[in-house]
Amino acid sequence: MAVAIDSANAHLSSLGLPLTLSASSILSGIDAVTLNCLPLVWQQIAAREVTIGHSDPDFLIALARLFFTKGTDGSAEIFQQESQAASSFRAFYAEGVFETLDFFGNDFLTTAYPNFERSHQTAKAQDGAERVIAFAQAVFEDFGYELPASFYWMLLCPIERDSIYEARPMFFDPQMQGVKRAYDACLHGFNVTAMLMRVQAHASEQGLLLQHGCGCDHSLAQMIPGKAKLSFEFESAQGRQKAITAYLWRCWNEYLLFPLGVHAHTLAL
Repeated sequence: MAVAIDSANAHLSSLGLPLTLSASSILSGIDAVTLNCLPLVWQQIAAREVTIGHSDPDFLIALARLFFTKGTDGSAEIFQQESQAASSFRAFYAEGVFETLDFFGNDFLTTAYPNFERSHQTAKAQDGAERVIAFAQAVFEDFGYELPASFYWMLLCPIERDSIYEARPMFFDPQMQGVKRAYDACLHGFNVTAMLMRVQAHASEQGLLLQHGCGCDHSLAQMIPGKAKLSFEFESAQGRQKAITAYLWRCWNEYLLFPLGVHAHTLAL
C-alpha cells in the first residue's frame, strides 16, 4: 500500500508546486490504460451521459486511468517478483482496482450526495444533530463535488446514532455493514494531514472534533469548553488542489486494500 501511495505522490510532487495539476500533466510519461478499460461509469462520465458536479471531469478520469494503470501493470514497484504468490496478489489488485473505481465513479454522481436539509428530518440523535449537519454542510460548501459523496455521508453518520458522541466500531457494527468500507477509506485518507486539518477546523466551529481509532471506530468528540477553535488555511490554490488529489488517491488505495486490514474489537480504542 505505502509503495503505491508514495509512488503516486512522488509522481505528483515531481510536477513542481508552481504547476496546476491537469489531466495531461498527471499522465505525463505514463503508458496509461485506455478509457474503455475502466468501469462503465467512467466511460459514461467521459461521454457526459451522467451528471457529476466536479468542475473538471477529465481530471478525475485521468486520475482513474492512472490508478488503474498503477494497480494492474505488474510494475516492479508493486509486484517485485514472479511467483504464484505474486500472481495471486496481482489478481487481487486487479479485482480491487476495478471494484474501487466502480464504487467511486458512481460516488461522484450528483445523485449520490446527501440532502442536508432532509437530514434534519431523518436525524435520530437528539443531542446536537443540527451541529453535525452544520459541520458537514460547511465542509461541502468548502470542497463541494471535489470529494466523493461517501465523504459527506461519513461526516453525517453520527446523527443516525443514539448520541452524536457515540463511538461505533465500523467493522463489526451491524448498522454500518453496507458503508464501512467507504467510510473507513474516507477516514484513513485523512493521513493527508492538510485535509484533516481543514475538516477539523470546520468541526471546531461547532465545538466538535472528528475521531478515528486504530480499531476502525468512528466518533465525534466535544471540544474543550470555551470559544477555542482550530484554524487552518491551504497555503495556495495549487496546494489545495494537490492536497485534494493526494487525498483522493489515498482514499482509493484504502478502499482497495480494506479486505487486508486488521480489524479487532481489542483495537477499537
